[in-house]
Amino acid sequence: MDVLQQAVAAVTGEVADLRFDAIRRARSNTLGDAELTVHTGKHKHAFRVEVKRGILTSAALPALETLVKRCAPDSSLLVAASQIGPSMAKLLQERNIAFMDAAGNAFLAAPGLHVWISGKRSGVKRVVTGLHRQSAVKVIFALLTDPGLDKEPDSALLNSPVRILAKAAGVAMGSVGNVLDNLRSMGFLLDDDDARRLVERERLIELWATDYLARLRHRLIHHRYRVASVREWERMPSLPQNAWWGGEVAGARLTRHLRPAKMTVYANALPDEWVVRAGLQPDPDGNVEVLTPFWGDGLISRWHRDSDDLPKDCVHPLLVYADLLANDEERSSETAKRLYDKFLRKLTAPD
Repeated sequence: MDVLQQAVAAVTGEVADLRFDAIRRARSNTLGDAELTVHTGKHKHAFRVEVKRGILTSAALPALETLVKRCAPDSSLLVAASQIGPSMAKLLQERNIAFMDAAGNAFLAAPGLHVWISGKRSGVKRVVTGLHRQSAVKVIFALLTDPGLDKEPDSALLNSPVRILAKAAGVAMGSVGNVLDNLRSMGFLLDDDDARRLVERERLIELWATDYLARLRHRLIHHRYRVASVREWERMPSLPQNAWWGGEVAGARLTRHLRPAKMTVYANALPDEWVVRAGLQPDPDGNVEVLTPFWGDGLISRWHRDSDDLPKDCVHPLLVYADLLANDEERSSETAKRLYDKFLRKLTAPD
C-alpha cells in the first residue's frame, strides 16, 4: 500500500482541485489490491487499484488487460507503481488504463475527469534482492521453459537434483537453493508431499520478463550489425550451428503476424563467412543485434523434445515474448500478446 500512498501524494501535488478519498484495502472477494475514489469539482469516480512495486513494464499488459475486463460497470482499473516510464505510460493510455506512480506521472480519464502527466522521473532507488538477481532470472527461465514442468513433473527440472537444475540454468549450484527459497517465500513455490509445484505463474512470468529486461538483457548484447533490408530475412542463409532467432524474426515465425524491422540472434559468435553471406555490416547502431545465450547445457534440447510448434532455430517463446516487449512499440506489443495467448497462456493454467 505504500506505493499507492506515495503515488496519491505525488499526483495530489501536481493537480489542483483533485482529491482522493481515504485509501481502503479491497475486500478479499473483490478485484484489485485497494479501492480508491477520485473527486474533481462535482464529479467523482471509483477505481479498483492494482499495486505494482518497482518499474512497470509492458510485461504486465496481458494481466492488466484481463483485469480491465473484470471490472464492474461503475468502476475502472487503476494501476499504481513505483515508476512508469513515458513509453509504458503511452501504452497504458492507448488502452485506456488509468495509472499513477510515485514520481507524479498519471493518467485518469472518466466523465468530468481528465489527468495526463508524463515524463517525471522517480527518485526511488531499486534494491537488487532475491528474485531480482541475474542468477534468479536464469533459474526461473529454466523452470518456466521446461516442457516437463506439467507433462512429467517427477522428472522436471523443478524436482531434479540441484546439480541438474544448475547445469540447465547455467548458474552455480549454490545459487539454486537461494532462488528456490525466494520463490517459496514469495508464494510461487509449493512443497507437496511428493513434488514441488510452481503456482501464481502469470505473476511469475511478469516478474521474470521485467527482471530479464532490467537486469540481464542489455548485458548480453555483444555485436551489432546492419543489413540492407530486415524484411528479406527469409532469404538469408540458414543460421549457423548454435545460433537461434529471437525477437521480431522469431515472433514473426511463431505468430505469422509481424513484419520484422530488426533482427535478434542468440549466439556466442557468428562465423565471419556467414556474416558475409548474410550481407551484414558492423554498425554500433545497426538493426541486427547478437546476444550471448545465457542458459545452460541441455535446455535447448528440452524445448524441442516432442514439440512440433517450435522451430529448431528459434529460442523459447517466453524469451521471444520478452524480446518483443523490449521494443516498447505498439506493433511488437500486439505480437507479444498474440504470442502470450498462443504459447504462454497454457503455462499459466496447466490442465
